Amino acid sequence: MRLEDEIEGLIVEGYRAAYDRDPSDRWLMAIGMRIGTRGDVATLDEAGVAIGVTRERVRQVVAKIEPHLKGSVVPRAQEVAETLVARSPVPEPIGRRLARSGMTRPTLTGKAFLNILKLIGTSPMDLVGADLVSIDNWLVEESEVPVMKAVSVANRHTSSYGMTTVEEIRQALATPANPLDATDIRRVLSREPGIKWAGEWLWVEKDHDGSHANRLVNTARSILSVNSPQTVASIHDGARRMWKFRKLDILPPIDAMKVFFEESPYFVIEDDLVHPIVPLDYRDILGTTTATMIDVLKGSPYQVMDRQSLYEACSDAGISPGTYGIWTTYAEWMEKFGPNVWGLRGSRPNPGAVEAIREAATARLKAEPRRKSWSWAADGRIAQTMDVTTSFMSSGVLSFVPEIQNMLAGQALTIMLDGTAVTTAKLGEDHGFSWGWHPAISAMGAKRGDVLRITVDVVAKTAELQVGGQELWN
Repeated sequence: MRLEDEIEGLIVEGYRAAYDRDPSDRWLMAIGMRIGTRGDVATLDEAGVAIGVTRERVRQVVAKIEPHLKGSVVPRAQEVAETLVARSPVPEPIGRRLARSGMTRPTLTGKAFLNILKLIGTSPMDLVGADLVSIDNWLVEESEVPVMKAVSVANRHTSSYGMTTVEEIRQALATPANPLDATDIRRVLSREPGIKWAGEWLWVEKDHDGSHANRLVNTARSILSVNSPQTVASIHDGARRMWKFRKLDILPPIDAMKVFFEESPYFVIEDDLVHPIVPLDYRDILGTTTATMIDVLKGSPYQVMDRQSLYEACSDAGISPGTYGIWTTYAEWMEKFGPNVWGLRGSRPNPGAVEAIREAATARLKAEPRRKSWSWAADGRIAQTMDVTTSFMSSGVLSFVPEIQNMLAGQALTIMLDGTAVTTAKLGEDHGFSWGWHPAISAMGAKRGDVLRITVDVVAKTAELQVGGQELWN
């Protein structure tokens, strides 16, 4: 016998005990609707309208029957509860699953089942030692309630990473005390129509394309606004650079990205090349400063340059050394084409030209003077004189002579120019390098080939700068 049949048998007995007669079919239907044997739990108004009586009349009748239901033994109730806990989470209506084995009607809902148990004076905890909760159109065993947050986590991951996996979502929701089951999470996600799948990878399809909708869409747009079309592998590599800068740890593989671009309303793939549906302009998407650096590279042969030439061109265009350094290391629209040679992602430079640029840059570096000396100043401070090199200009890192390094190892220096502090540089504790000099380079207006004197007050931990020419060697 099905659960609802058992309950309606109890309703008949309770009605007979309360009114000394059997209920009509109409009243059995109305009471069943209100209790939950005819689908979800109906409101008093809904039950009353169904048989043409007032909501108050339905309330009175149900209230008179309820005491006769308390303490009733319903054999099917425990079996149903055990099955629901074992299969949790179960989507509504839960009867759709249970009816296959004859336990309930197909229309039974989780809310109705819990209401029935309450009316007979029991609960899932009493029956099987675990509680059940009706949430988000699912009936869930209480310890698995966090699983119901899977869709919201998938939505956040879509914004942050573009795509994610069931396992990443599980890890985001799990605790040491409650590790959760990835199968349950997949079951919840699989019933969400807005979720798209690429094997183990997934994303939430959103009905808008705002700046925080999908990082992968935004990154691909940035890349394709510079050069289009590009391969999925190229976009993947650009995303890898950006993810490293943002410290993001979920990067979909190339094959999953390909499915993503095939499904996306913003791109189309032809022969493994990704095209934007609407033409993109990097000046609109990436902003004025970024566009300036892109213009520098687009104006060069093959859209590639050696590091120092690019640095100098960017400096002349007003781009700070820090910004230049971040872009060459992390910008999704840049690509390293060879040792010391950078350019725009999606460019197709001749390999011979790249090698020629690299060799010319190497020759310039080898020809640079790299002198360095120290002396005591008249006021007791110690001074280092050195040539301003390509390496110093691009990296913001220099090395002190041992005489200075040994006195200041592991400490910080306040760097002064014309009596004003411009930055703080740090010295390594177990090596001779000092870093953090980019702000000072900008403030000095130093150029490759200049001579720099750094006069250090060891006690005050300050260093005064002077930039000049060959006269500083005297």
